[in-house]
Amino acid sequence: MATISYINTADNSYGTTSTNATHEAAKNTEASTTTQASTASQNDTVKISAAAQAKILHQSGESVANIASSLGTDTKTVDDYLGITVTKAIDQALQAAEGAATSKA
Repeated sequence: MATISYINTADNSYGTTSTNATHEAAKNTEASTTTQASTASQNDTVKISAAAQAKILHQSGESVANIASSLGTDTKTVDDYLGITVTKAIDQALQAAEGAATSKA
């Protein structure tokens, strides 16, 4: 076992330590740092609801159809998340237009 001498530059104090003690101190410091890092990353994780994700995507310029596709839901659900209301007349007109388009094809 070797002895290491050192000077603490913060207060100009002088000390000695054994290499085994230094090695153990380094292990303990490393383990403590790793534990602190993993705890911090767990604490910083936030789960965002589908409604919040829809609002963020809509604010960034995504269409309702793209948002529905990325969230794995339908456009009516995304409309609900965004507070978009579709009147019956518009909904019927859209369904008629879709029906006419599919019958021509």
